[in-house]
Amino acid sequence: METYLSWYREGRMDESEFRSVTDHLARSGLTVEHPTLGCGMLLDVVGEQVKLPVGRMLELVGLSVGPLCMQFWLSADTDVVCDVRYVAPDIHVLTFVLGGLTENECEQATDAVQRLVQQELDRTVALLIDVGGDALVLYGRLPTGPRPDRVQFRTDRLSAVPAVLAGAEVTDLGNGLSAVRWQ
Repeated sequence: METYLSWYREGRMDESEFRSVTDHLARSGLTVEHPTLGCGMLLDVVGEQVKLPVGRMLELVGLSVGPLCMQFWLSADTDVVCDVRYVAPDIHVLTFVLGGLTENECEQATDAVQRLVQQELDRTVALLIDVGGDALVLYGRLPTGPRPDRVQFRTDRLSAVPAVLAGAEVTDLGNGLSAVRWQ
C-alpha cells in the first residue's frame, strides 16, 4: 500500500484551468514538464512512459477524454504519479501517489498539493490524505472498512456530509478547511 493524496475539485477543468493548476504546482516544485527532457510523461496501461509535449497533455485533460495517468516531477529522477479522473456528476479528482519517495520528498509533494488546495479553495470539495494507502472511497461515500487517515473538507460544507462525520474528530484548521480523522 502506498501513501496518496486525492484532491476532489468541483467542475471539470478545461485546458486553461488545468494549466493554472500545473503552474501553481510548479511554483511549489512539482512540475508536469520533465526538468531535463522538456516534455511531459503519460503512463500507458502497463505503466510505460509515453513522452508528449506538455501542451498536448494539458489539452487531453481539458478534453475530458477519460482517466489519464501522468507524472509530475520533483527532480529529473524523482516523480509523483498522478491519476486524473472524473466522478459523477461533475467532480474532477487528482490522485497523487507518493510511494517510493523519501520523507522529505513526501513533505515537498504534500506541501505543493496543500498550497494548490488553498489556491483553489472555492472549488475544493475535499483533500483525502491516506498515509497507509488502504482507504476505500467511492464517489464521495466512505464504505464500511478502512477509512482514510485524514480528510480535509471545506469548513463551510461540513453540514453537507453528516454521515461521513459520524464517529470522527473534526478540527478547524483556520484556513477554510477542517481536518476529519477517524479513531
